Amino acid sequence: MVSRFDEFLIHQTEQTLASVASEHPEWQDRFYFNIHDRHGEFALITGLGAFPNRKMSQAYIFAADAGQHYGYLQVRPLNNDREVMTAGTLSFNVIEPLKSWALDIEDEASGVSGSLVFKERCPLYRFSPIEWQNNGHQVVKQMHYTQAGVYEGSLTIGGRTFTELIGMRDRSWGIRDMARVPFWVWISAQFESFCISAWLWETPDGEVIHADGALIRESGEVRPVTKIEHELELRPRTKRPKVAHFELTMADGKVERLTASEIQTIFLAPGLARWADSDCDALKRADTSAFGFDQHCRFKMGEEQGLGIVEYMVTGGHRRYGIPPVS
Repeated sequence: MVSRFDEFLIHQTEQTLASVASEHPEWQDRFYFNIHDRHGEFALITGLGAFPNRKMSQAYIFAADAGQHYGYLQVRPLNNDREVMTAGTLSFNVIEPLKSWALDIEDEASGVSGSLVFKERCPLYRFSPIEWQNNGHQVVKQMHYTQAGVYEGSLTIGGRTFTELIGMRDRSWGIRDMARVPFWVWISAQFESFCISAWLWETPDGEVIHADGALIRESGEVRPVTKIEHELELRPRTKRPKVAHFELTMADGKVERLTASEIQTIFLAPGLARWADSDCDALKRADTSAFGFDQHCRFKMGEEQGLGIVEYMVTGGHRRYGIPPVS
């Protein structure tokens, strides 16, 4: 099918741009933004993914603020219009490629809304391609890059309006079958003059599938990460960390020790739109059904201190920590 994009000189195959490189139903083209203040009070993640082979686009908000949790999901059919990056009341637009984006997000029922402009803070970091099959199934085959930035504008949540926000964005495309993802840790840390973006995939037995990342300075200097080791302290009778200790082996051989201490957790769990930590039943249900967590954390590395997100994807579980698989 011919689309408006086909008018531009951007083809890479003899097919129209509506045809993607694989017939895999989980081939996706997506982006993600995490947003938090500079004092550790709230954190929010949002983004959108297009699934051409499923002919749908999905956008979301997940947030945690002062013991309150928010979840909002919007889905719309793709009508050969992948360039339209909206779903419901969530809208995203590129202002300047590789430098700035406009985000207009709203969940009226929960009182979450924001009009923001993301601007680069550090140069983007392109990860090496990741590809992994398991038992004959293509679980992942994708490319992605991340970029730290600052947000202009304001965001309202829990009756409070925040400005002077920071965060990391992620851009990826290719196959990622989330139902078959084993275990991953993604570190998205913001320090005063640099950021860290590092991603580790492991099997449930702890075998490394993929490890990559970097310490990226605002000045442009990049120190690649070649190895990521972890020691997680889980909250009792849960699968979510309270504290995580990481050893990052840099390309120059130096090992940087990074500690991430949980401030609050965004639960990636289905069926929970708004709830509070004080609701013990909801908290137990969220912890049990969550396939992942975006943890708002305080970071410490040597004398440096920072804030940010550690994302744990636990779909396949992890035997070392006694984390069971998630259906």
